[in-house]
Amino acid sequence: MAVFANDIDIKAIGNGERVPSLAYSYYVASNASTERLAETGHLALSSSSQIMGRFQSLKMLRHPHLCAYVDIHRDKQDRVFVVAEHFETSLHKPDESAPAFSNTRLLRTLAGELLLALAYLHDQDIVHGCLAPHNVLLDHNSRAKLAGYGLYYMTGQGEDVDFPIGYPNYLAPEYTLNGEHTAKGDIWSLGVMLLELSIRHSFWTTSDLGLIFDSLSTLCTRSTALDSLGHENTASLDINEKALAFLEKRETENEDEDALRLFLLACLQIDPADRPNAHQLLSSPFFAKTALADQPWIHGPVLSSDALPEQPLTPPQPNHKPANMLQSLSLAQIYHLWRLAGGDVALDAAKRNVFMSTPVIEQLPRSCSENEEIGTNKRDLAQLYVDTVYPISFKELYQRLDAQPQDQPDRFAWDTNYFTVMDEDDVNFLLNDTPGPPALDLEHTKKLDRTGDDNDSSITTMSSSSSLVDDIIFTSAPSLLSTPISSSPASIPTSVDPANGLQPTPTNSSSKRRSRTFSLSRSDSHSSSISQHSTSPTHAATATNHTLPLFLREQNVHYQYQRQALFSALLQQYPASRQEIIHHAKVDIPPLLRGKIWAAILGVRGDCQKQFDQIDKYRDFGANRQIDVDVPRCHQYHDLLASSVGHGKLRRLLKAWVAANPGLVYWQGLDSLCAPFLTLNFNDEALAFACLQRFIPRFLKNFFLSDNAPVLQEYLAIFRHLISYHDPQLSSHLETIGFLPDLYAIPWFLTLFTHVFPLDKTYHLWDKFLVGPSSLPLFAGVAILRQIRDTLLSCEFNDCIVLISDSFPKVDIEKCVQNALAMCKVTPPSVCARMSEAPTTGHGEPDESLGHPSPSLPGWTMPMPIDLKKKDLAPRMHSQDFLSTLPHSLVLDIRHDHDFVRGHLPGSMNVQPQHLKNYASIFKRMHRKYHVVIAENEEQGAEYAGQLVHQEFPRVALLQGGMLAVERIPGFSELCYCKPQKQTTAEFRGKGTDPPFVIRRCKEPNPRS
Repeated sequence: MAVFANDIDIKAIGNGERVPSLAYSYYVASNASTERLAETGHLALSSSSQIMGRFQSLKMLRHPHLCAYVDIHRDKQDRVFVVAEHFETSLHKPDESAPAFSNTRLLRTLAGELLLALAYLHDQDIVHGCLAPHNVLLDHNSRAKLAGYGLYYMTGQGEDVDFPIGYPNYLAPEYTLNGEHTAKGDIWSLGVMLLELSIRHSFWTTSDLGLIFDSLSTLCTRSTALDSLGHENTASLDINEKALAFLEKRETENEDEDALRLFLLACLQIDPADRPNAHQLLSSPFFAKTALADQPWIHGPVLSSDALPEQPLTPPQPNHKPANMLQSLSLAQIYHLWRLAGGDVALDAAKRNVFMSTPVIEQLPRSCSENEEIGTNKRDLAQLYVDTVYPISFKELYQRLDAQPQDQPDRFAWDTNYFTVMDEDDVNFLLNDTPGPPALDLEHTKKLDRTGDDNDSSITTMSSSSSLVDDIIFTSAPSLLSTPISSSPASIPTSVDPANGLQPTPTNSSSKRRSRTFSLSRSDSHSSSISQHSTSPTHAATATNHTLPLFLREQNVHYQYQRQALFSALLQQYPASRQEIIHHAKVDIPPLLRGKIWAAILGVRGDCQKQFDQIDKYRDFGANRQIDVDVPRCHQYHDLLASSVGHGKLRRLLKAWVAANPGLVYWQGLDSLCAPFLTLNFNDEALAFACLQRFIPRFLKNFFLSDNAPVLQEYLAIFRHLISYHDPQLSSHLETIGFLPDLYAIPWFLTLFTHVFPLDKTYHLWDKFLVGPSSLPLFAGVAILRQIRDTLLSCEFNDCIVLISDSFPKVDIEKCVQNALAMCKVTPPSVCARMSEAPTTGHGEPDESLGHPSPSLPGWTMPMPIDLKKKDLAPRMHSQDFLSTLPHSLVLDIRHDHDFVRGHLPGSMNVQPQHLKNYASIFKRMHRKYHVVIAENEEQGAEYAGQLVHQEFPRVALLQGGMLAVERIPGFSELCYCKPQKQTTAEFRGKGTDPPFVIRRCKEPNPRS
């Protein structure tokens, strides 16, 4: 199934419809509500956070007769700005083309459209509460669009604001009893509006609010209907006589008018119990002659047959461009681009001078007496609510999109094949000669797919075969995204248009499925700015490429327009397009679509909601108490997570995870691990949970066992080895002062840095984690230390503790990721292999095709015990990785000289460990990339490797198994049996004393160099 095919964040407007306008309104959240939350010990931080949390569900509402909500913001004064779809015409302010709704036929159509919208809202437990003519907008086809329907809901039924919600002229009588808006109250408001349109007069004869409320209170005491009140009972009411006369009419020859009158009487029943709901009204005789199109026909996708030749659905149009460059985008994408183009609702409101304020003189007390001021307004009430919407102008956005940058057309170019580029004197372990996905991801995908819906069996088969071929281990990339900025004269927005058949770059592994993948939207290849024939760049080209930082790329309108268009097209074709999504995500990920792209990379598919609903999220599995403690402390600076809605969602996610993983337990930190997925998929808990279920086994396997100490200790030992491997000076210093990873790194890796970094930095970090090997977080930890290494080298133990706790906000995430990838690329996979994994084909990814190690196999092929890893300062290397590094390695053989003569590696050197300080400077001047130790006794070899680290030799590793492991490498026959050449210091003359050291050097050069 196409998981994201109809997602509202990626679904384009379409060429046949106009680009809707957007507008914003604002109000001020209640300080008193915030104080009440604090006094009652409520978990939410502020009323504005509560409002923003509730608003998120409003963004998901889509109906033909509702104005869609787009976004919400708040400023430092707790002003809340709500952005929504907008139309200039309304019932309150019709234009010349608007129909006269006094006509019964048109009034019936209007009533039906409004009832359909109200029925949809009431089914979602949302009450409009402020229905009035100016909240009924009309689009260019004169179709009704309800606006302002979310105010009562998002403010917690008015609890989080200091102003009343609703318009007295349209309030139901029962509102005067309890001050609450109900669904039946919306029906009354609708009846009043329709009656006013029918008689062309106001329902009330007065505008005095006191008189209107008195009349409403009086109506509550009457049990009869409006048409049965009689003149003696209406004398005290301020209801328009024409309205009463219309309602009191008896049957006439005009059937439509009689049906309208009966319909309005039903809406205006004084007793809400007698008042029908929206669904009942839609079934009334008033709509017998009208076909209410509640659910419009949706044209489903049509997949072409592989047996037929590929034919475009429309004639090729090389120069075709959409009527409006924003038609290929969703409302959320349009607003996001408007903000990138400099749009800011708070700034726009300030420029319009719309922040009303009461003159200071009116805020002074009317009289002053001892210890008392009478008539003082401590707060400016004029700013609490402004009943005006302010349209957003797209002029600046259109200008920015039309302005094609001619200079530096490749300034955004980013090499997705960065991982295949290396120095000529180095090795790249991210290249995988064996095509296919990492076995861990494949196994986990099969496991999760088996737990899914049986109806998705065909998808399960695909997930275990072709759909995962180009996975996250940076195998040779399918093709290079040469430049996201088109160099053609046409403007960027028209060159990348998913509505007009954007064809993402196909990969070699997906060639068999390409016709199926892209059959939904074929067009001429000229419509795509993605290079189909790019080649891998050279190292020199990459070095000279002027790439802007990620922050600037995320702020550039042109770049984000194209990235959003590209990923929107790919997401609509997911899961068939998963390989292309992973490929392009290696560049960067557009922030607006990050949550869905992460889900696609993780391979989420099937009916996530069904699987999530089947989990028992209410039974206590022993973790509820700790979850209740952790949730209110999890990233409370974030508006969504600080709201009660956010607390509830996070709590359900954590309980669902505990229930769905009986073999695992809840550890503190899991809440932080959930936070990125929840904030990015706030309105889709099921998708967030599915992402979490796939994320943890891949990066944190066995971290949440009841006894996770061995797993953590092994992980920290590997981290310590990597520090030694890539920064021996820093490692030696930290070892000397006793500042071990156990003291500071557990929260890093248990939460993958979400506990120590704010979420905005975590997003960028995880963008690369998800498209990288599972060992990448280890290298990120090393990169973090290297950013503050100069300070660490000058600090003692206590100073390091303080520095680590204070330095995280200063870490450059983009630089950290680049350094981590650079280290990961040149690190042998066996250096960071974990005991819980089988022999690997890549960084931390087990090769299950080899099976589990057998006790009959040599010792060096068995997983290394954790205690041994903790004891060693330098890592150990597998013989297969050793062959890859051999051309760039200095091999230091510390076996006895007799053993060295019997057989050694060409180009290796036989040295005496006790004399290391005497000859260390000689080896450093050789500037070799790798330093590999071969020993007969591995304990002695590990000790010598640790000494090399203290002597600041980079990339030091002990060859596990020594020469025995080398001799048993299949097909390896490069041992040398020459008589080695002895070397010592030039000053040594051999006058009866032992030399300071002796180096026995093989005379034969390394044949692999």
